[in-house]
Amino acid sequence: MSDGIADGPPALTHLEPHPALGNRLASAPGILCCLDFDGTLAPIVEDPADAELLPAARAALERLAGDPTVTVAVVSGRSLADLRERVDVADVVHAGNHGLELDEGSASTVDPEAVARRPAVEAAVARLRAELDGVPGCIVEDKGVTASVHYRRTPDEHVPTVREAAREAAAATDGLRLTEGKRVLELRPDVPGGKDRAVRRLREHHPDALPLFVGDDVTDEDAFRALPTEGVAVLVGDREDTAASIRVPAPDDAAAFLHWVADVRADADGPGAGT
Repeated sequence: MSDGIADGPPALTHLEPHPALGNRLASAPGILCCLDFDGTLAPIVEDPADAELLPAARAALERLAGDPTVTVAVVSGRSLADLRERVDVADVVHAGNHGLELDEGSASTVDPEAVARRPAVEAAVARLRAELDGVPGCIVEDKGVTASVHYRRTPDEHVPTVREAAREAAAATDGLRLTEGKRVLELRPDVPGGKDRAVRRLREHHPDALPLFVGDDVTDEDAFRALPTEGVAVLVGDREDTAASIRVPAPDDAAAFLHWVADVRADADGPGAGT
């Protein structure tokens, strides 16, 4: 995933795109553009129900999805239904619940092992809602095949209680595992992989496309690592420990980067050029 720019993930802004990256994007026969939602296409907000796609990001998705040489996929920890509603851009693939749910327009699939563990998720949600009912700012979200415990608005003195309750709920419920994101704890079916599951599936369907993944959270690292050597991993933010090869500072910059990608494809000469 290295772009040969420097060791580690150097900053990349839309004002100073690296020429080698532009050349790769322009010359590729197609692009598989995979994008996280929260913290990438939408700013992180205290209440996840308030998250909205940035207007500039929506415009970029519309441009990229309108290019027949580009496949756009939004890969999120949100449920598939929630993701569809918030993105609402034509010709975009949706992968919800960290790739356990995939909607490619013509067909939707849910991991059968995750479906089988649905009763375990329900039991964990019921337990956590009872135990954390009095904790300020804590939201226990049932997402169907997974569950999230959001504590972004929870005062620091209550955070250990939230974390311990989630850990105990996962340990006490067969078939679940606990993972962590930005001020969120997630109980997922204990099946291999995360967002990399969706990336691998999409790469099978688009084997000749250059894969690109843009994301901000530790849950995006599986997807970064799933990219081939020629793939492009872009971190949104300043987190140090990452498999990404380049970074942009914030969601606004991620939107600008996506517009740059659309410009590169539209301006490319020869095979693989966008429309």
